[in-house]
Amino acid sequence: MSLTTPARTKTGSKLMALTLAVGLLAGPIAVDAAPAEAATKKCAVKMSNSKPRQYSNTWVNVSKVGSKAKVETLAHYKTTKTPKWATASKKGKASLKYYISGATPGKAVKVTVTAKKGKTTWKCSTSFKPVKKR
Repeated sequence: MSLTTPARTKTGSKLMALTLAVGLLAGPIAVDAAPAEAATKKCAVKMSNSKPRQYSNTWVNVSKVGSKAKVETLAHYKTTKTPKWATASKKGKASLKYYISGATPGKAVKVTVTAKKGKTTWKCSTSFKPVKKR
């Protein structure tokens, strides 16, 4: 018993060429498809007191993040950076307490907020300006 290659017809050759052409055209589309990237969204943040006295407390109130998102705030003082962490509520809110200590009066302290849940990240920022304790 011998194995032979089946004879090609004109129609068979055209069909094979058409199949290869379609495959070549479709191939790069599937290969070049970008993977799903992480989404970055804007959150909302407000200080409970934007002019807290030295040696007092103020709260960073974060909202509009995902339910149970992990929230990090970072206060950028004149000589140091102070991080705080919390988990947002089911409603996407978190409140983080900062003790002002002897922060430089009149020097704005920027507070950056980053919240993450899954592949989604929320970012926003605010600031406060400490005032001298009387």
